[in-house]
Amino acid sequence: MQTILSTNLAETIRKETGENVFLCYQCQKCSSGCPVAEHFDLAPNQLMRAIQLGQREMVLQSKTLWLCAMCETCATRCPHDINITKIIDVLKIMATHEGIEPKVPSVTLFYQAALRGIRWFGRMYEAGLMGEIYLRQMMSGQLNFEQVWKNDLPLALKMFKAGKLKLFPTFGKPKIKGKPSEKKEGIAYFPGCSLHGTSKEYDLSSKAVFQTLGVPLHEPEGWGCCGTTPAHSTDHYLSTLLPMKNVALMKEEGFEQITTPCPSCFLRMRVAVKDTHEDRGLRERLAKEIPNLPSNGIKVDHLLSTVTEKIGYPQVASKVVRSLKGLKVVCYYGCIITRPPKITETKDYEYPTHMDRLMKTLGIASLDWSYKTRCCGVSLGISQLPIALELSRKILKNAKSVGAEAIVAACPLCHVNLDARQKQIEEEFKENFNMPIIYFTQLMGLAFGLKPESLGLDKHFVDPIPLLRRIEGITP
Repeated sequence: MQTILSTNLAETIRKETGENVFLCYQCQKCSSGCPVAEHFDLAPNQLMRAIQLGQREMVLQSKTLWLCAMCETCATRCPHDINITKIIDVLKIMATHEGIEPKVPSVTLFYQAALRGIRWFGRMYEAGLMGEIYLRQMMSGQLNFEQVWKNDLPLALKMFKAGKLKLFPTFGKPKIKGKPSEKKEGIAYFPGCSLHGTSKEYDLSSKAVFQTLGVPLHEPEGWGCCGTTPAHSTDHYLSTLLPMKNVALMKEEGFEQITTPCPSCFLRMRVAVKDTHEDRGLRERLAKEIPNLPSNGIKVDHLLSTVTEKIGYPQVASKVVRSLKGLKVVCYYGCIITRPPKITETKDYEYPTHMDRLMKTLGIASLDWSYKTRCCGVSLGISQLPIALELSRKILKNAKSVGAEAIVAACPLCHVNLDARQKQIEEEFKENFNMPIIYFTQLMGLAFGLKPESLGLDKHFVDPIPLLRRIEGITP
């Protein structure tokens, strides 16, 4: 068969993303670090080579595009700083526009259902999202009834009983008046959709901890979803518009500092601010929809960095009234709090230590381990559950092997995969972990003398209270 080489695909990608795929010299660092590569039909380096050779059909019909977890490992480890995840986003958009059927239909169903909910309600509607996915899969004959009855429905029922799953949607429509307020003290707090739902305990503990620290958190009225993966995998403009509306809202309310507990919201806001500042055409288009569009002069941080860098360890230590000495934990940062470094501005992005130092400030022993920034599967837990269970199992197994009694988390999606789905992992792989997954803010709250219920510790699927009973003042 005749092979025709072409640079057209590479040139299109360079035009859309600014990325030069011909810088790739096949070192394979992207593929060796990819947590999902064994499930791909084209490893990341093979995808790059196919683009270089102009093998358009092979690229756009690859299931690799749809199984990518967007963990940013490839973009972080590339010696030529090629943003492979950004390229994959563009390829997914191209495939969709050309009417190419995705090799993994459940992923596009997730994107479509999520964006529909965001358009209707302004925020992610988790119950409606899953309901639409099930209905469409059933109509197309693709629904895995065993997974629904065995895993998903029991999980949803537990979340509902714990007050973490709402039957009805909440609404968020940022209303930007175009009249900036005077600069205010404190920090603008963007919770993100998960913290008003499946990760309610993260929201409770974050607000309680900051109140104790004497740092006001101001949640903007009417904030909307950042769009997360469904937006940036579908429409670059939409993925910029949604977070910039929230940035503009908080800027208008008089805040120069934004903090968010969700790594996805953090990354999407950082990328949106950067792209808006650097792309004049994009900025002009956004300005037609957002009055007084901010493109610079506002700082977006993840909540963990706000605690460790803005507030600082000495102030945290000054509020400690209860010793947590004796607890042995591992700190799990997840994949996108620190990566890619050109967006997060984190220096120790492969092996971060600021959460570890925070734990030591609370008197907790933080152990070294191998999975600090390894991906748990994030939203693949919705569209490709077996892969998410497999990746999460590796994290739990490594934590247990080094002697950890709990995993400290800072991401709502990581918490769902490791805590809410832990029983499913144990049943699937015939292993026992019983590993509590605790938010760093919950441990801070305990050290500050706050009651476990006020921190949402009674809402976990793997009950942390038995582990915490040894701490003076902690009762069931």
